[in-house]
Amino acid sequence: MAFKLLTASNKMPSDLTIVVADVTRMAAIRSGLRIAGRVAYFASSSLGSALEAIQTHGPRVVAIDSAIVQTQQGSGFVKRVETLALQNCAIRLIIQNNGTWKTVERELPPALDTTATTGSAASSRPAVPAGPPANTRRAPRFPMLDAINAAVEGGQATLVNISVLGAQLVSVPVLRPGQTVKIALPDANDLLRLNANVAWSTFQQTAQGTAVYRAGVAFTDAAKEKLDDYCRRYGGENPLPSY
Repeated sequence: MAFKLLTASNKMPSDLTIVVADVTRMAAIRSGLRIAGRVAYFASSSLGSALEAIQTHGPRVVAIDSAIVQTQQGSGFVKRVETLALQNCAIRLIIQNNGTWKTVERELPPALDTTATTGSAASSRPAVPAGPPANTRRAPRFPMLDAINAAVEGGQATLVNISVLGAQLVSVPVLRPGQTVKIALPDANDLLRLNANVAWSTFQQTAQGTAVYRAGVAFTDAAKEKLDDYCRRYGGENPLPSY
């Protein structure tokens, strides 16, 4: 669902910023991100509407939630925005740093503070950095064909994408950068058991109010051959684009 443009006129002013945020983080970003000038908000479920608004109104800034660009849809959206080649329009990432929502240059996001949270809902939970680092992929990463329910530290998690070196997942158990975790992936009638290090993690809330952690992990002692086979059987036909 797209959020209405904050203007009474059909003609967008030159100080327009278009914010595209993950639906689970929209409320926190709207209340915490300070942006000068006019702002239009679009949820991750309305990327088509967001792209149309960008093309029509030529905003000064397109600010994209860092959680979105880690998905296949989101990375494709960024590339579509880039192909528009809008004059004087900057593409920036939205992250949380020192407990504050902010936008940063997409290519070189700063180091994230481990005390960041997303607000009162996260105040009783261990704080984690709230955004992924710049792209450092060394192996093709594949989106999952179907939702795969994995186990992380004995708790529930959903696999988002995977490569022979790492994966992105949404976890109910708390995940902290630097933490070593045990992951079990369903595989036919067996489980593929892996050890991994958490590279980055961000606190989120689902539409139902459930607290989850979106995280990127790097596998430590997994056999490449097993993971390569797993990626081919459960992942999409085409790898995610690098951005």
